[in-house]
Amino acid sequence: RAPKWAIAYKYPPEEVTTQLLDIKVSVGRTGRVTPFAFMTPVKVAGSTVTNATLHNAQEVARKGILIGDTIIIRKAGDVIPEVLGAVIERRTGKERAFVMPTKCPDCGSALRAMSEGDVDIRCPNARTCPAQLRERLYYIGSRAALDIDILGYEAATALLSDGIIETEADLFSLTNQKLMASQFFVKKDGSAAASLEKFLTALEGAKEQNLWRVIVALSIRHVGPTSAQALASHFKSLNAISAASLEELAAIDGVGETIAAAIKEWFSEEWHREIIKKWASAGVRSTLEESVALAQTLAGLTFVVTGGLESFTRDSIVEAITSHGGKSATSVSKKTDYLLVGSDPGSKLAKAEELGIEIIDEGRFKALLSGIDSAS
Repeated sequence: RAPKWAIAYKYPPEEVTTQLLDIKVSVGRTGRVTPFAFMTPVKVAGSTVTNATLHNAQEVARKGILIGDTIIIRKAGDVIPEVLGAVIERRTGKERAFVMPTKCPDCGSALRAMSEGDVDIRCPNARTCPAQLRERLYYIGSRAALDIDILGYEAATALLSDGIIETEADLFSLTNQKLMASQFFVKKDGSAAASLEKFLTALEGAKEQNLWRVIVALSIRHVGPTSAQALASHFKSLNAISAASLEELAAIDGVGETIAAAIKEWFSEEWHREIIKKWASAGVRSTLEESVALAQTLAGLTFVVTGGLESFTRDSIVEAITSHGGKSATSVSKKTDYLLVGSDPGSKLAKAEELGIEIIDEGRFKALLSGIDSAS
């Protein structure tokens, strides 16, 4: 471990140049249309990069980049590829401006901002847009949601393109016979691939996931692990969340008006409610099981985490805190009880020191979690 008296020095990120071959767009699980840079492959910070997000049309304009430009890129935080701008003096006059499409590249629906002041444009065809369906299925299988083995990008694509399922509502009703109709789950000799049985087993296991993970898997706009856990803890069932008023939802700590409005909008769609009905009929957990409730050793305590942890991922540390009665916050304030510091901490550490917030390491956190606080 690093000594407490030491100060970590971060070297500035490596910057390299490459050619911007094109600007394409992708459609996400909530319909958001995001432009991204398609570049001549270039090595930066230890790996080869070909794509980088450009967020939205306004960001493309702000950076002043044209298709064909020589551009400067780096990895933000040494992880995420980021376009910084163009090398203007290398322009030849053959470059061209990016024009945001007016129709969805996957389903042809007219793109639009979904609310006043929204900088993002979205495809409104949430129910049948192939890109949105594929991305939602992929997200359902991810570690952030239900963590379903085999259900990656290729499997999600195969399930839809081979007509095995129409929407995510059909996911937990899959059978051996249905999956055999997809080449993804079949060997060349026509017999079932090993992935088929693994997938069905993983689906059965996912039915027993915590309620908050089921909420996350629904892909309600703005609802992530923290707000999903707050909703599950307070309402204890999907039916109760559906029946709650806007005011009741907004009053939940960690939810607020924006998320509450998104939840009400989601449940107003009949086909969304049909997803919940079909999942529940297939055995997916739709209520909070009090019998599996953990000791509330962190009740009333608010934690903020900074830096990398050895025993927890970003999602699992939030789950550990909230499942034991605590609150996980994203920023340090006077209401913070503990700042949990891992390797390579960020600016939150200085803020906590300034406010006099107690700073703990992973070992101390585990002691608090178990109810045996070594410092008490």
